[in-house]
Amino acid sequence: SHFEKNMPLSFPADTAPLAYTALPGLNTGLSWQNVQRKRLKKFAEQYMTETSKAVQTLRSQGEPDTSLDAVQDTRAGFTELRVRLPVLNQYYRYTLSHGGTGDAAVLAKIKTLVLAWADTNQPTGKPIDETNFEGLLRVIKQRWSDFTAGEQTRITSWLNALKTAKEAYAFTAATGEGSLRYSNHYTHHYKVLLQVYDLLGLTTQYTALVSTITAFAAQNFPFGNGSIVVAPSPTAFNDATHDLPRAAVSAGESLDYIKRDALHYQHYTLEPWLEIALQIGGTGLQTVMDNGVGFLRDAILAPASKHYEFAASVVPFDATRWQTSNPVYLQPNAMYRPDHAARVFMAYDVYKKGINPSFALDDRLYALLSRSSSLPSFWYYYFRWVFGGLYG
Repeated sequence: SHFEKNMPLSFPADTAPLAYTALPGLNTGLSWQNVQRKRLKKFAEQYMTETSKAVQTLRSQGEPDTSLDAVQDTRAGFTELRVRLPVLNQYYRYTLSHGGTGDAAVLAKIKTLVLAWADTNQPTGKPIDETNFEGLLRVIKQRWSDFTAGEQTRITSWLNALKTAKEAYAFTAATGEGSLRYSNHYTHHYKVLLQVYDLLGLTTQYTALVSTITAFAAQNFPFGNGSIVVAPSPTAFNDATHDLPRAAVSAGESLDYIKRDALHYQHYTLEPWLEIALQIGGTGLQTVMDNGVGFLRDAILAPASKHYEFAASVVPFDATRWQTSNPVYLQPNAMYRPDHAARVFMAYDVYKKGINPSFALDDRLYALLSRSSSLPSFWYYYFRWVFGGLYG
């Protein structure tokens, strides 16, 4: 990434790794970062015992009932793609950072998981399902030279299938899912397709897609954009014409937030945007990122802030989810949980420090991020943030 290009891939060896006090279990000689290295090792050792969760067809997008076996299998696969595989790779890179040869067993496990997905999965092109390939694709890029020529052929075959599926994907919503044009579906789609073009060395397509993504920002963050039609009243809202229930009042408001009335969708929109910004590098998307993250930050940190999620959503799919799966953020009248935004602020901090090493978030957000490591789904992003991108 752009951030890694500006930071050396090296780190001093652990200092006093086993200095104990008289009280069993308390480390006093470990720096805070060394404690995090120990945590990274602990999680990697856990994941070494897990069998592959690769599935032939990912099935989550547009599925309101999360109890279905196929959806449960997909969610297990998501955990492997988003957490186990990238964390194993972070730990392996850490074992290389002391000038050693790396942990061969960890590398073998990484290769086994990557090849299981390449050999098993048949891409559909669905953006919300396949946004979860982000971690897998990043590991493929970083570990490419560790695969044999035959293994690289198997992976390349899958990458081409993914490319074909994504280029052919038709953005037509399922019943009750709402329109997809200009929404987060596109941003998640672009993020993965950009990674695929990069891995396949398709420079022309990569450059063209960067231009498309840059232009798309004006649609996804519609403040002052006259091409987005605002309906005269909520009852006149017509989802088919991609209009909005109200005009944007902030440059940082995403189209998804306006339509869904949920901060969940503000951070869910920003997550792929930030990964795209990190991949592209430079400052081309900086204003968009600053505005979008700033809107989310202000909503969370505003005095006496409270936001009841989806209270005024105009997308029927949200009501359908309330009646089926009912996760916390979708319950009627449920308030937004700020810890859900941790990935956004960690990625934003990494992105901004890659441009300006002296950048600092609001101290209250750092307090939030320091507690986020209790959530397994954040561990990859947490370790990237803690170690400044040095381990992937």
